[in-house]
Amino acid sequence: MEQPVANVMIVDDQVSYAEAIGLALSLTPDLESAGRAHDVESALELCQRTKPDIVLTDYRLPGGETGSVLARNLRDVGYENPIIILTGFLAPQVRREAAELVDVDAFSKDESITSIIQLIRSRVFGAELEVDPAAVSPKAMLSPGELEVLELLNTGKTPSEIAAELFLSLHTVRDRIKTMHRKLGVASQVEAIATATRLGLLVPPT
Repeated sequence: MEQPVANVMIVDDQVSYAEAIGLALSLTPDLESAGRAHDVESALELCQRTKPDIVLTDYRLPGGETGSVLARNLRDVGYENPIIILTGFLAPQVRREAAELVDVDAFSKDESITSIIQLIRSRVFGAELEVDPAAVSPKAMLSPGELEVLELLNTGKTPSEIAAELFLSLHTVRDRIKTMHRKLGVASQVEAIATATRLGLLVPPT
């Protein structure tokens, strides 16, 4: 059966970084570039024209706009596929802005391009993704939002308590737990915590 190929749209006004991501995409058999935009306006136009499987955007965009603003605009025009916001400094504000939107992740630009490509593949292909722990940083397996929920589960909090603490709906928290279970290959929260601890994603509570 022919391998599916996902189209990735890049939104970044830093040419060198965008070109590095584009090169990595060209070397990944199941990914390809859907083109590059440099601001919110050009990104909306390119997205409507190319209909990418996922959007990868910088947080800081020209004109004082942000990746979060772009993500909201994309959702407003009916784009429903995953969006990843990259930022040089993964501040709590950026994570909150991403968490308020459906299927939007915030990720640090300090991570290796290999980890970013891994995250793209996990968001697009989900359960079909085969993770090679020897080749990929375990942190790339889960989105920042999923890690945040996992860390709170590790402290003994319930999904309802997590939803209240993170200002999320209970539905969103449960969706993150479900996705996290799938990515870790587990069937329960106990297994998820045990597996995440073994992979070094969690520190056992003292």
